[in-house]
Amino acid sequence: MSLSSCVARGAPTARLPRKLRDVRLAAGKFSKIGDAAAASGESVPGDAGTDSVIPPKLEILGRVNADGELVHDDDELPDNLFDAVGTAAGATFDAIQNGSMGNLVELRIPELWDPISGNVMAEAGDQLKVWEITREYVEQLSEKMGAGETVKAVFPDAGCAALLKARWPEASFSFASTNDRVLWTEGDSVLVFVAPDPPSLEAVRKASKIANENGSAVVLINPRLASGDAGLGLNFRRMREEFLGKMTVVYCIQPLPWCNGNIFKKFPGLWRLYLTDETRPGRFKLVKESASRLAGDDLDDVVMKEFRPKGTDGEEAEAGPLEKVFGVVASLQRFANSLK
Repeated sequence: MSLSSCVARGAPTARLPRKLRDVRLAAGKFSKIGDAAAASGESVPGDAGTDSVIPPKLEILGRVNADGELVHDDDELPDNLFDAVGTAAGATFDAIQNGSMGNLVELRIPELWDPISGNVMAEAGDQLKVWEITREYVEQLSEKMGAGETVKAVFPDAGCAALLKARWPEASFSFASTNDRVLWTEGDSVLVFVAPDPPSLEAVRKASKIANENGSAVVLINPRLASGDAGLGLNFRRMREEFLGKMTVVYCIQPLPWCNGNIFKKFPGLWRLYLTDETRPGRFKLVKESASRLAGDDLDDVVMKEFRPKGTDGEEAEAGPLEKVFGVVASLQRFANSLK
C-alpha cells in the first residue's frame, strides 16, 4: 500500500484499540513506513502475554489507563508514521497555545532521512511521500488551530508550491514558497516551512522574524540545513546554529538502527532515549531522560553502559577492546559531521 494512498485527502484514520496499540514497532520496522500492520488494524504476532509481563524498572510514573493499571514506558511512542504525524501536530498546537513562537518538528524516518544529507529521495515517488506527509501534518495543525486561523505552508521553491497547490485544490491551508517576495501576510497565524534547504535559510530567517513580530508562530518541519554534498561556510553554520538554537523542538522521533533504539521528544516533555526491551519483543524501555538532546559522547556512553555485560558481582564489566575501537570510530564520525 503506497503512502500517498494512505494519506490521500478524505481517507479515514482509524484509532486502534488499546490492545493493538500496545504493540510497538522496533526501530528496524519503523524504518519501513508502509509496513505497519497496526495502520490497517491487523494483529501483530508477539502481542500475546504482554499484559502479564513485569514492567521494566524505569517507568513514567503517574500515567494510568482506564483500568487503573500503570502503562508502559513506550506507550507514548507512535504506532506508525501517521500516528507520529498526528501527535506532532497536536504537540505543535500545544506549544503555540503556550506561547512558543519558533517550533521545530523532526520526523527522521530512516527510509526518507539521512543523518548527513537530510531528506533522501532514492526511489521514484519519495519526494511525493515527503509532501504527502507534510500535507497530513499541516491539515491536522490547521484543523486544531480552528476556523479563522490561517496556516500557510511554505515550500522550498515556487515550482513545487505551484505543483502541490494544483494537486491539492481542497487543501485547508494556503501555499507559498521561499522565492516569494512576501511570505508573511496579514491574517497568517502560522507559517510552516517545509524541509527548508541551505539556500533558503536567509529567507526563512527574515520571514520568521517578521511573523514573530506580528504575533504569528513559525514551524520548521524536517529542515535540511546541513548538506553532505557540498561544504558550508563558517558564517552559514554559525547563522544556522543561532537560528535553530532559538527554536523549541516540539516533536522528534529519531530511530537509532545501530543500537535498535529511539530518541523521542514531545512538548512539553523531556528528551527520552528508548532501547529495545529484550523481555518484551517489539517493545522499548526507557533508559534515559534529559533536558537536552542526547548526542555524541553522551549518547554513546549511555548506550554502551546499557549494553555492557555485568560482572558476577553485579558491577559493570570494564569496556572491552571492541567497545574502545567503536568509541574511536564514532568520535571520528562526529568530527567529520561537525565540519559540514
